[in-house]
Amino acid sequence: MSNILFDFLTESFLFNDSYIETYYSTITEKELQLELRKYREYTRKNLPLIVSEIQQGKNLINISIESFGYLPDENMLKQLALYLDRVIIPDPVFEYTNEKVQLHVPISRVMGINTSLDINRKNLANDIKYMKGTASLVANQFVKYFPVSLIHEPPKNLPIFYSENNYSDDLPPEVFKYFYEKAKVNNVERVDGHMCYREDKPLESGTTIHVSFDGAPGHNGMIYQYMASKVENFDEKKGSISLLQHIPDTINEMEFRAWVSQSINRAAIRTYSEVFNELVLSKQIECMYLAKSQFTADLLNFTIVKKDINTDLINLTMKLDLPVFYKMSLDDIISIRYNDGEAFHNFRTELNSKLLNLRTITDANELKTELENISFELNEVQVLEVNKEYRKILRTLGVDIVMLTGSLITSFCTGGLTLIGAAGVTAKGASDYAKYLSKVKENNGYFLWKLNKSIR
Repeated sequence: MSNILFDFLTESFLFNDSYIETYYSTITEKELQLELRKYREYTRKNLPLIVSEIQQGKNLINISIESFGYLPDENMLKQLALYLDRVIIPDPVFEYTNEKVQLHVPISRVMGINTSLDINRKNLANDIKYMKGTASLVANQFVKYFPVSLIHEPPKNLPIFYSENNYSDDLPPEVFKYFYEKAKVNNVERVDGHMCYREDKPLESGTTIHVSFDGAPGHNGMIYQYMASKVENFDEKKGSISLLQHIPDTINEMEFRAWVSQSINRAAIRTYSEVFNELVLSKQIECMYLAKSQFTADLLNFTIVKKDINTDLINLTMKLDLPVFYKMSLDDIISIRYNDGEAFHNFRTELNSKLLNLRTITDANELKTELENISFELNEVQVLEVNKEYRKILRTLGVDIVMLTGSLITSFCTGGLTLIGAAGVTAKGASDYAKYLSKVKENNGYFLWKLNKSIR
């Protein structure tokens, strides 16, 4: 399969179907954590090889998918298969390998919420199912997994932050403006040891808030707890200070407004950093970066002004509607791509030539019309054209081959055709067929025709 991560997982009980179906109920928490720790150590040890796997192949168009939110579904992968050579998906299992530090336990208790260090087995089983479901895509080198969550892991020790102006200058003004336009701040309440909030409830003065940004995928928002500090001990000679922190019952209006503003700034900085770090990572492993939401795309547009042709073409391809792709299984599409690589290359070249002229169109309705025209031409006109060429070949030599093949058994039984003679005629027919078929494959619509043919 030529995949470092799958080499481990296929030998692990994590991939055992009976365990998956029962959410690893017969596995102790200690055993599960130990296996995940082994997977983590194995992954980190082989990280250079994993990167090398992704970079294998010349002139390939690879894309790394934004890790926030849902994993790419079959329809998204089909759309990507239309243009891209390889898709890099964030490894969902690696996220479970980061052991929670004990530090958050006392803080959670102070905040009055329940704590648990146990692994969410149901979610783990579902993520394992997802990875197993892409095994054939991995085998055909279309999908690779990478431990993207590694760059998002929290520090082991509690960091101390300080800003004289509530972090208001840590990002460009236009970026902060964008975040403030999207910001949603809600009061958080504690109910039975859990934190909850209601978006329809107006914000009131309080000491616990939830900050999120409208349209941000997978960013579930951040909870901020206001805490008052009091100097308990200060040793000037040793250069040390001890602070006592507690959650006050109330907070005055001026402090509340300043704290909310600071919390939005901190949440914005964190969200921006997460997205930007993924962009940098994709560059390091020589991939383009796929933003799954308009929020992320807009955010990156503030800092990445330069666009290239490949980026524009892929964006246009993602808007293209080719119904044949939705009628087929993803495995079949990748198999046809794998077995007819030249035809796929020709198809992509033809697609590029048609989409290039659309790069400068700014009117949404005009762009939609042009994309519909291209979709119709690829789905109907060119596929029909290849069908005509293929039928012409069948008329030229298909009848002879069919007749010969149909009479082989009878001929062998009656002795009317020797084995050598039959082989010679079949070889000649196959040679001519291959010669004619190679011309059909040169047609830029052959790839889509092959897809259409396979669903009939």
